[in-house]
Amino acid sequence: MPLDPNAELMVILETSDRIQLAMAQGLLEDAGIPAFVLGQVTTIVSDADAFLHKWLRLQIPKECEAEARELLEPILHPVPYEVIDES
Repeated sequence: MPLDPNAELMVILETSDRIQLAMAQGLLEDAGIPAFVLGQVTTIVSDADAFLHKWLRLQIPKECEAEARELLEPILHPVPYEVIDES
C-alpha cells in the first residue's frame, strides 16, 4: 500500500530489540502495511558501543492500526510457554 503523504502516522512499537523490530517490520510488510523506523540512524552509535541500547520506534499510518495490532499481537504480548512434564 503506498503511503499517503498526508497520512497521520502513529507509533505501533517502541523497542531496543532489533530482532523484535525486524519481525514486526516483516509481518507488516507481508500484509502490505507501510512501516517506517524512527531512530535507525542512532543505531550506528550502538554498533560502535554495544552497551548503548538505542530505542527505535516503528510507525504506521493510523488507519492501519487495528490490522497492525492484530498482526503484531504475538510480538507485542508474547504468551509464555509452559513446559509439560511427561514423566
